[in-house]
Amino acid sequence: MGAMLTLGASAWDTFRSYLPTTLDLFKVGAAVVILVAFYLLARLVRMLTGKELRRVKADPQVALLVNRIVFLAALVIGVIAAFTELFGSPALVFGGFGFLALALSLAFQDILKNFIAGIFLLLERPFRLGDEITVDNRTGIVENIEMRATTLRTSEGEQVLIPNALVYTGTIINRTRYPTRLFTLTAKVPDGAAVDGLVERLREELKSRPDVAKDPPPHVGLQPAIDGGLTLEVRYWLDYRRNDPLAVQAALGQRIYQAIHSPAEKTPAKPSTKSANT
Repeated sequence: MGAMLTLGASAWDTFRSYLPTTLDLFKVGAAVVILVAFYLLARLVRMLTGKELRRVKADPQVALLVNRIVFLAALVIGVIAAFTELFGSPALVFGGFGFLALALSLAFQDILKNFIAGIFLLLERPFRLGDEITVDNRTGIVENIEMRATTLRTSEGEQVLIPNALVYTGTIINRTRYPTRLFTLTAKVPDGAAVDGLVERLREELKSRPDVAKDPPPHVGLQPAIDGGLTLEVRYWLDYRRNDPLAVQAALGQRIYQAIHSPAEKTPAKPSTKSANT
């Protein structure tokens, strides 16, 4: 009986040796408090940094990059401080972080690749927030560059998420990089329509419009159609940031239609100066 009691006491002592001590529980609690405190501090610093950047009217992408770096830096410092409190050795913490970083980079290489690509997109800025770009056969306005993907809003109101790595390594067409863009209108010239002076009249009218760019100048020309007729081609450059492209296109289309279907302006005949025979 005594042997059994001794064996039970020994097993209990062995089990208790695996239980955390009061000091261990205190260290875990302190580490959790440090993590929560640094998380709240990171959010506070990000909010204050964003407010200051908006006050100085910083570039939106620069503000996004700075906010992201400040938030992550505060979190990393908090994690290091929490694990240092838990294990008591900074060298052990940094060594463990190195091993953990290697394991995470192998396990989540796609996520890490997209995250790094997003950082480089914010640094190099091949496009800005609000630009209209085409990438991976998708065209839309850049709404955000997140940690994993770039968010586009298409003209149909759809949201498209493209992985940052695909955006960074793919071909990007920035449709709003320059202040003016080329627009083209074509119209079929009906048979029998008067084309004498049509091109010159439309060209001069386009040059006189304040919403059409003067340099490069607008182009108006007649092109042969496949069916043997004529097609009127109008090309013009427009400052789309100051003018509504659809409204200008509608106004020019109406004017082209009127010019094609209206009779050519004729020079009125001069009155005769001869006097009647008496």
